[in-house]
Amino acid sequence: MIIYYDGNAKTWHSNHSGITLGSNNQPLLPSSPFPIELLPFKMMTKGNNIGPIVGVLTSYNSKNKLIGNRPLFEKLQRELDVFGGMIVIFPPEQLTNMKVDGFTYIPSQDKWLPITTPLPHVIYNRVPFRKTEEGYSFAAAIELIKNNDLPFFNPHFINKYELSQLLKQDKMLKNCLPDTELLHSEQTLTDFITKYGSIYVKPAAGSKGKNIYRLSKKKDYTLLLQSIQGEQHFSSLHEVVNEYLPIWITKEHIIQEEINVDVFNGHRYDFRILATFLDGNYVMTGVGIRQSSLQDVTTHVPAGGKIIPYELVQNQEHDRFFQLAVEHCGALLTNRFGFFGEFSIDACIDKNGNYYIFEVNSKPMLFDEPEIETNRCRQLAKLFYELSGF
Repeated sequence: MIIYYDGNAKTWHSNHSGITLGSNNQPLLPSSPFPIELLPFKMMTKGNNIGPIVGVLTSYNSKNKLIGNRPLFEKLQRELDVFGGMIVIFPPEQLTNMKVDGFTYIPSQDKWLPITTPLPHVIYNRVPFRKTEEGYSFAAAIELIKNNDLPFFNPHFINKYELSQLLKQDKMLKNCLPDTELLHSEQTLTDFITKYGSIYVKPAAGSKGKNIYRLSKKKDYTLLLQSIQGEQHFSSLHEVVNEYLPIWITKEHIIQEEINVDVFNGHRYDFRILATFLDGNYVMTGVGIRQSSLQDVTTHVPAGGKIIPYELVQNQEHDRFFQLAVEHCGALLTNRFGFFGEFSIDACIDKNGNYYIFEVNSKPMLFDEPEIETNRCRQLAKLFYELSGF
């Protein structure tokens, strides 16, 4: 069904009587016989209700501009256009008990336009900043979502230490985790570097491979500290502690053993596994490979890593493990934190053929592999329809 929006009056119109829009069933006005400019939208019907309106929570940046993963949102809108539906991105501050003020993408015009709609039928959390999720506006929005019984998924970012403790509870996954502890003191650092020889220090609330350090003990008993910015040599652990420990304990950091990761063509690589909830199960949507290149502290592409096709190393054992990991991680996350509609896993295989899981990401970024992104958007659109009942 086609419905119409009057951008000046912020009202919704239909050529049919008795039609409502949004999860709060706001009645639509009759289409005007006068020549006013109305914007058409293709939507689905559920009884007399039109939808789905898919709300996407995002946030303002420091310049008070609404930001987020717009290429993903645009692809999702194009996917919804096939059968009908609308993506509305908005910050927590703009959600009220009756309506939401945000922006929607118009593929035919390749434009984002301001829009006001009744309450969404489903809300997808894509807030890009932990600071936003920790604020009052986000908490108020979550309370409103609960009070209105709105389907909501991907509740929040995941703390790396909390994640490691959660995955340890699973009989299968506990054997696939690098030894991980909170970095409390010099003693923790001493114990780990003595035990493993090479370790990672990571922000517990970090993302995108930022501010990650690798500390390695060399044969001459000196220490090498590496990051994506470069490297430093230290004659003793005490020197490392004096320079870096005050920084690391200011904000929560984890300390983690380094895994002797498998290599391909001389460079370490790891797996990025995308998972989606579909038809009552968590499924593996796609697998990408990121390989170190300019430096080997991380394999993240912004830090110089490169993309290689999964098919170069794919085998049945990999596929089987990744699907099991997706199922187990999805169940654990949802049972502990609330429903996750999608997530991604960073994993590797060591030189002895053992699998390890480094991280689970609650806000997967765009995958550079087009086929993975196509599958992702298709499956997310199905999830929107499933959760909204359309």
